[in-house]
Amino acid sequence: MKEKNFEYTPELYDLQMNWPQRLSKEKDFFEKIIKERKVKNILEIGGGIGRHAQMFSEIAENVTFMEPSEEMLRYAKINIIKSENIRVLNGGFEDLDRLVFESYDMITCLGNTLPILENRKNVKMALKQTRKKLVKGGLAIFQFLNFEPKIMEQNRFYAPRIFKKDEKKYIFLKHFESEKVKTRVDFMIIEIDSEDVILSFHSRSTLLCTLRQNLFLRMAYNSGFKKVELLGTGGTVEFDKNRHISLYALLYN
Repeated sequence: MKEKNFEYTPELYDLQMNWPQRLSKEKDFFEKIIKERKVKNILEIGGGIGRHAQMFSEIAENVTFMEPSEEMLRYAKINIIKSENIRVLNGGFEDLDRLVFESYDMITCLGNTLPILENRKNVKMALKQTRKKLVKGGLAIFQFLNFEPKIMEQNRFYAPRIFKKDEKKYIFLKHFESEKVKTRVDFMIIEIDSEDVILSFHSRSTLLCTLRQNLFLRMAYNSGFKKVELLGTGGTVEFDKNRHISLYALLYN
């Protein structure tokens, strides 16, 4: 059996992110778009543990939350998803035709879910499938790293993040090796007890499709999108490939 390209226990995935801080920054960005475009129905693909789906449910009328990992979905249903206007589906881009029969005002794919598809063929498929599920004039929003060589080299090592839970300490480390076609991400997690004794060390690598700006724009337009707008980290200014560490891609159908 082929090993999954991305695997992270839901508990550790949830722990390693400062969600209140992240969502407080992102909510204004999405709320403005949803209200200006009068978005009622949102489809989120690759939603992980459901933090964004829960946030969207407080702004839009109906949210469909898709995630291919059954483990992530179980965690989301028990710990995160509280709103009754969220429908949960177990699947990814390749399952859209099988599971989704309606069209949406907005489709989102956040947190590097698109490049996690690993290769250009899969990314092209995802873009085409996304456009098919949008209403005419609908909007797709993808969020992912800035893969330009200068930025990737400057940010090869992310600063360690340290979190405490149940009298244990967790140290999260992330390292990138980027090439023209694929980028390798190494995740390392060190678990330490209250006496600073190392209890465990986890290491896992994930391959990302290197989506540089020009390549992504070609893919988006070739998939049939009429307009593409790139915004920098935070979504407040135009994307600058020589400065921003990540971007939001707004694709208009």
